[in-house]
Amino acid sequence: MFATPDEVEQAFYEALRLGDAMRVMHTWADDEETVCIHPGGERLTGTSAIQSSWQELLNSGPVHIHAHQPVVITYGMTVIHVLIEEVQANTPRGNRELLFYATNVYHKGRTGWHLVHHHAAPAPSDVLLSDMHDIPNLLH
Repeated sequence: MFATPDEVEQAFYEALRLGDAMRVMHTWADDEETVCIHPGGERLTGTSAIQSSWQELLNSGPVHIHAHQPVVITYGMTVIHVLIEEVQANTPRGNRELLFYATNVYHKGRTGWHLVHHHAAPAPSDVLLSDMHDIPNLLH
């Protein structure tokens, strides 16, 4: 049970760094109204589709990712984090840093806070300099 959206977010990104799809899914609400959109991917709706996508993605190993959290929006029992993800990836051109804008939506239900929506899209290569220069809150 997660007491805050920040706890959920930390657990989510830690599970990705560990390459543990079951831990990733522990952060998600068990609800067919959940939605996940991976960069360049299709819209996935519901627990089963989302779990399958994370298992497939993590079959290649852990995702070396750091999330920078510049914007938090709160609406009662729903909290939205709009952040920048730094991902270290092995590509045909070698090890590269990829940047993504991400939106994570958390909702507080009977069992605490859980992720109900994740959407990531490519960000410009200079986004950390332009968007993050004066924002001190950094998740590790």
